[in-house]
Amino acid sequence: MKKIIVFTFFISLYLYIFIPQSANAQARIPLVVAPARQAIAIDAGDSQNLQIKFFNESITPLSGNLKAVDFIVTANDGSPILLEDQTNDWVKLPYDRATIASGDVLRVNFKVTVPPATQPGGRYVAIIFETVGPLQTGQLSQSSNNEGASLISPRIVGLVSIRVNGPIVESAFVDVFRLPNFQEFGKIPVNFTITNKGGYHINPKGQITLVNWMGKEVERVTIDDKNIFPNASRTYDAKLGQTWMFGRYSVGLTVAYGETGKTLTASNFVWIIPVTVVVIVIFSLLIIILLVYLISRKVKAKQEALEEKLEEEISDLEAIKNKFKDKLPK
Repeated sequence: MKKIIVFTFFISLYLYIFIPQSANAQARIPLVVAPARQAIAIDAGDSQNLQIKFFNESITPLSGNLKAVDFIVTANDGSPILLEDQTNDWVKLPYDRATIASGDVLRVNFKVTVPPATQPGGRYVAIIFETVGPLQTGQLSQSSNNEGASLISPRIVGLVSIRVNGPIVESAFVDVFRLPNFQEFGKIPVNFTITNKGGYHINPKGQITLVNWMGKEVERVTIDDKNIFPNASRTYDAKLGQTWMFGRYSVGLTVAYGETGKTLTASNFVWIIPVTVVVIVIFSLLIIILLVYLISRKVKAKQEALEEKLEEEISDLEAIKNKFKDKLPK
């Protein structure tokens, strides 16, 4: 018992000393940006002042470069692509290099200026703080929002969505709406893609409905909340229904997007038939019918044999009666 206690003590001491330090080193986030995303609406030819903050949570000062670059989103997962080979002329930063003391915050005030005669629509800019030299072990660059900032070690990024006021072209469509035509059991997997061909990013809101062959709504699911940038697509996945289902089901999608409340619709149907269960049931019924038939045949054959034996006995009695008929008293 003492050996077990001593062994447990040393194992616990080892885990306390070594494992937490390693895990904390990997999970530590020394550099944070706020806000990770911000959006403004501005007229063509106007300017607007904004601020972004970079927090240094490490135990050492961090020096780095500041720059503003355009970004686009074409990947299906919504991750931004930084256009660092292009010149950004809308955002002016006060300086291009800074040092953030340990535990301190760097406040960067910058100006957004939209050139005159700019067409209404969206433009998307990333404000980058890129450290000079690699970070030490455990110093990871990460924003506070996965969709709102890009994780490019050793740098951190805050995103700015600029909307130039005016009538914006809003155009989107359901590029793919896919579900199986047949399956044995639920739930029903639904996969669809929405493509944005407009001039500003959209955030579609909608639902997927499941209706059975009697026209009764079985389930209604709200689609995920995702931004879709111009000339980009996002894929959605959902599952509807329950394990035990039977018959023909209709799956319909209704989505609203944009400021004018445009809608998108799509629909398809699927047959749910538990073939394996049906085959087992039919096979079981056939076995039962066969057993009943065999039992009934056996019972019937036995009954016929008894009837034949009874007829023979009756015939024998009649023969005996006829033989002794004259000797019977009158």
